[in-house]
Amino acid sequence: MDDLYFVRFSMPGGVPLDELGNNGDQDEGEDEEPDVKTTFAHFGLTYYQACVLEHEIVNVLAVTRIVEARRDAERLLADPWDQKFKATMGALVRQLEPYLRTDPGLALDLTEALRLRNHLAHAFWRERAEDLAHDAGRAQLIAFLIEARKLFQSVDERLTLALGAPLLQQWGVTPEIVDAWYRDTLARLERGELHVPRDTIESVRQSMLDRISQRSCE
Repeated sequence: MDDLYFVRFSMPGGVPLDELGNNGDQDEGEDEEPDVKTTFAHFGLTYYQACVLEHEIVNVLAVTRIVEARRDAERLLADPWDQKFKATMGALVRQLEPYLRTDPGLALDLTEALRLRNHLAHAFWRERAEDLAHDAGRAQLIAFLIEARKLFQSVDERLTLALGAPLLQQWGVTPEIVDAWYRDTLARLERGELHVPRDTIESVRQSMLDRISQRSCE
């Protein structure tokens, strides 16, 4: 989901998180050795990106439910987001599979992303704890985490383009609606009803505008 979820870390005394050894813009004197702190930071950012993907799956399924209910003149009795957030990521992926039959490549990558996410959550540190004890092992861990993060980001972006953006348009989300929400949110912020950084509100607004404009720009 682009800017809404984009986070970039730069940890002094370690490898830049964007790339391992491929960034020619390192600060002068920066230690290029993959230290423990940097390794943990890479893990955190990678797992965070997996959570972003999971949230986008929930978004797609929730909006799908709203669009279908509107089409069938059905009244929703529960918040679809609340319902979907109670499910595991594996269950969410299975629910999404029928909507990905026209894009088998994305379906396969989504399954691989689920496998990787589960590996990070349940087995990564247990299986590779010894690698954390030396530089070469940490470099291998970081390289693995960078590739995993790239997969999570790629699947998230492709899912947004294939399903997320057109669903928002079917739901009737327009630039005018986004701007109305933005103005109302800023007014609530000024009244002290919200305690959210203004930059976050700006980022959400821009992300939504980018999403609903993706199809028309193709």
